[in-house]
Amino acid sequence: MTLFERFFEGKEFVWRPGLDRIKGAVELSGRKEYPSIIVGGTNGKGSTSHLIVEALVRNGLKVGLFSSPHLLRFNERIKINLKEVSDEELNGVFLEIKPVVERFQLTYFESSLLLALKIFEKKRVDAAVFEVGLGGRLDATNVLKHQVAVLTNVSLDHTNYLGSTVREISEEKSEIFRGAEFGVVGTDNRDVLEVVRRKFKGELYIYGRDFWADEVSVNLDGTSFFYMGTLPVKTSLIGEFQSINASVAIRTSQIFVEKFFNRHFLIPKEFRVKLPGRFEVLNFNPPVVFDVAHNEGALSKLVKNLIELKIFGDVYYSGLRDKEQEKNLSIIGDYLRVSKGELHLLEIENERGMAIDELVRIAEGKGLRPRIVKGKIRIKEIKKPSVITGSFYLGGLIERG
Repeated sequence: MTLFERFFEGKEFVWRPGLDRIKGAVELSGRKEYPSIIVGGTNGKGSTSHLIVEALVRNGLKVGLFSSPHLLRFNERIKINLKEVSDEELNGVFLEIKPVVERFQLTYFESSLLLALKIFEKKRVDAAVFEVGLGGRLDATNVLKHQVAVLTNVSLDHTNYLGSTVREISEEKSEIFRGAEFGVVGTDNRDVLEVVRRKFKGELYIYGRDFWADEVSVNLDGTSFFYMGTLPVKTSLIGEFQSINASVAIRTSQIFVEKFFNRHFLIPKEFRVKLPGRFEVLNFNPPVVFDVAHNEGALSKLVKNLIELKIFGDVYYSGLRDKEQEKNLSIIGDYLRVSKGELHLLEIENERGMAIDELVRIAEGKGLRPRIVKGKIRIKEIKKPSVITGSFYLGGLIERG
């Protein structure tokens, strides 16, 4: 456990809106002197951020990445050229910023951002990519000035914080475009685009109009497509939607390299980055997939992917209290009626986790007959095609060996 984690151990998870705390802390300790990209959206932020970094690194830049949440190790949140920063580096820098964290009473997320900024400064990165944590308008990453803003998509999630409609949520998320010179949007949703166009007056690139993916092919080795109908590209990430994420990453990286580094941009023909918990294949025979999908949009894409790949089996599921579990379990139920599989429910041992009795009640209300799993999910004991999904927190309940 890092000193950062030990400092926050036992403290209640809290999202305290407002940018005054982190703004003061950044002005005192964490300013940046390099161009950056901010990536927001409901789904696909993590994949798109990592793909952007890989493209920039392939074009000769030293790049910092700040992302969240982590799945197995806190170190996943802060990377240099896609390599996690070591415990020793994290501990040393945290001791430096700890007085600032305490002075401004920063939250866990705000503190992790300040930690990343200080590490990027010490590592002398050429550029950095910052993944939004929640929303956009009041997210700590938005206190920084970014040269390029990316919005992957918008769907219903965190409705208790961000709004109850796609348009309302777009109002919050599109605030990441303020101050940016260039914008990239990975959706053609009319409500989203109307909000973005009203708020952003810079140079805007839209998926489906200015760039796109054609002839998409998906298998358990990854996703292949033709970028703008001509250039063959492959990513190790699995899913038709990953062709959109990769296309967004290509266009974003091209703008960034050409406009801010005055270099010719080379489009990678293959992206090798893999992310735990993003249609991660834990076993091939039978296929067992782990995906952290936790909202209606992501789960719908996951189910579509499973069906297209002919993975018909059981579901291991759990979720958080602040997610719309009625909608989530409806989607799971629709899949199970096609797959003829069983639902296995787990309880996440976290203050945000939904009680197992409540999950059972909702599942039974959808006509499902769930089984309760206690302890860890042991992959070697699974004998049927299966998907593990519903939350990042499930990563800690999987016994992979």
